[in-house]
Amino acid sequence: MKYLETTQIIPDKGMSYTMYEIEGEDKILRMLTSIPQANEIYIYPKPPVKKLYKPELCREIESKLFLELWNKGEIKKK
Repeated sequence: MKYLETTQIIPDKGMSYTMYEIEGEDKILRMLTSIPQANEIYIYPKPPVKKLYKPELCREIESKLFLELWNKGEIKKK
């Protein structure tokens, strides 16, 4: 298991961090999005995307960070 992160700026909210729990090379098991400046954490136990596109462009993170945020998050409603 490995944990990867991508970032992007969200207008009027700040920096957004999307984190992935990955199995194998690119299979997404779970994902979450954290926007610290807006105090928002959204978890996706059944992510809409199953395969990570260009995992080599992601930054590797510690599992501890992912799991801490996961436990604080809320399921994103459609």
